[in-house]
Amino acid sequence: GYRRTSVSASGDHMKILAADIGGTNSRFAGVEIKGLSAITMAEPVIFPTWSEEVESFAQLLEFYSRHRPDHSLAIEDCDALSIAIAGAVSGKKATLPNIAWDIDLAAAEPLKESFLLNDFFAQAHAYMESDVFDRLRLVRPGPGSGPGSIAIVGAGTGLGHASLRPEGGERIVISSEAGHATFSFHDDDERRIESSMLARSGKAWLSGDDVVTGSGIPLIHEALTGKSVSPAQALKPGSPTCDYYARFYARACRNYCLTMFPVEALVISGGIAAKNPHIIESDAFISEFNDGRSYRHLLERIPIYLNEDQSLGIKGAAIHAWQQLATSSTG
Repeated sequence: GYRRTSVSASGDHMKILAADIGGTNSRFAGVEIKGLSAITMAEPVIFPTWSEEVESFAQLLEFYSRHRPDHSLAIEDCDALSIAIAGAVSGKKATLPNIAWDIDLAAAEPLKESFLLNDFFAQAHAYMESDVFDRLRLVRPGPGSGPGSIAIVGAGTGLGHASLRPEGGERIVISSEAGHATFSFHDDDERRIESSMLARSGKAWLSGDDVVTGSGIPLIHEALTGKSVSPAQALKPGSPTCDYYARFYARACRNYCLTMFPVEALVISGGIAAKNPHIIESDAFISEFNDGRSYRHLLERIPIYLNEDQSLGIKGAAIHAWQQLATSSTG
């Protein structure tokens, strides 16, 4: 399997409360880090991101403090708080496209040392851990093209992208909002799906976030069948909806790999693939991913992994905070 380039960092021992705030659920966990090969994470505390009790980021933190198990890490006992969110981040502020409220860490001031990260930027840091690839599911082997990027793409409530690129013997994380770029449909059959999705969504154009996500699956199915069903029902193996969705997911992955080329490995993350691995194991996915015209021979070399651990974003957020604090303490 793939092995990353080593990353050097201070061995400072820290306790970090990290959270991955998604469009549907929020996961909080205490993480103790002594180094990239000595990371211990507690069982995540999971609850809905928004509800009658949670109508702001401050209320989310209050909800965690009130409902956390006794053995979990209290906010006031942490060296740092690190928050990963499904949205674009600018400094201490974030806009959340799939959540009704925004975040301003400077206004909330939960701790002096607080970090706000895009969820896939956070998750990418988790692939710096020394043995992480041993815990991923290998979908397709390949030698990769390197030294190069680890490309990470994941569909769930939204469509996330991030990568790690080699730099001076280390890995640096590159964030991306590629999921919000225009999604392209290729032939007459696909354009009929596009027309139906546009009519039902009321949008002037479709992004990957509209198509290759949980909200896009029922619209694809309705365009093909005229029927409204749940995403799980629509993604039955071998169904036309599943084949089209696999093709669209692969197209998003191929586009990102070409953008970040050369690529040593593609990691597919997010809840949809984790719950429906047949999507990315299908002939429809692999043939579409490889269909890079003159770049086919390079795409065919890229190993494809599936991340089934929905807690990697939490761990990555903690690693980022640990790196930042370790660097500042030694700088």
